[in-house]
Amino acid sequence: MSASTPKSKPTVPVALSFEAIDDLIYDARAGDLEALNADIATLASQHNCPESHIVASAIDMEEEGEGGTGSCVLHFPAANGNSEILNTLLQKLSTLDAAQRTAFVNHCNHSGNTPLHWAALNTHLECVKGLVEAGADVALKNDAGHDAMFLAERAAWSAAAEEEGEADENAEEPQEIEMTIGEEEGEQKADVGEMSAGRQVVEWLLSSEKALESSATDGEKSA
Repeated sequence: MSASTPKSKPTVPVALSFEAIDDLIYDARAGDLEALNADIATLASQHNCPESHIVASAIDMEEEGEGGTGSCVLHFPAANGNSEILNTLLQKLSTLDAAQRTAFVNHCNHSGNTPLHWAALNTHLECVKGLVEAGADVALKNDAGHDAMFLAERAAWSAAAEEEGEADENAEEPQEIEMTIGEEEGEQKADVGEMSAGRQVVEWLLSSEKALESSATDGEKSA
């Protein structure tokens, strides 16, 4: 079996030091908005460039064999569900050229995962919405051949299986039930209407015009 071809490093607007990139990624991952804004502003001043260029240059460039992830600064708030950090970064990117912005929003890490993949995998609906609105391509597949929709569906299946397992365990244990008349019926109706976080992401992607446009455009390119 032949070795996989190493991925080429992305072109960035500004050549930031590894330390500067690490600081930005740490701020975003830790959810420290104040520090993130301050570091971006400082670097923009040092490099005499717009803040959007700093954000678009914040990519972990280290090789996978050296512990690098290949992820950009958007991956981490997307994975953690920090929509405030993510939306702040997306807002800063809004002044970029449209092609540059779209390329960065769809940046793939060493596993081929985009920020949208990570947001969908962890079922963070608000982050999914923000990324799609910013131009994230719903149809992009990672190195395992999975798109964001599949990852959200898989998360929904896992959550459903876990709930079924817990229900089976509870059914095996004798329980004393104390209930006020009318309570059970109301609770059952509420349960029927509940939707898992993964299913919410899937349903939103299926109904989103932006997501549908993204999938259609991708389909035209591959046709």
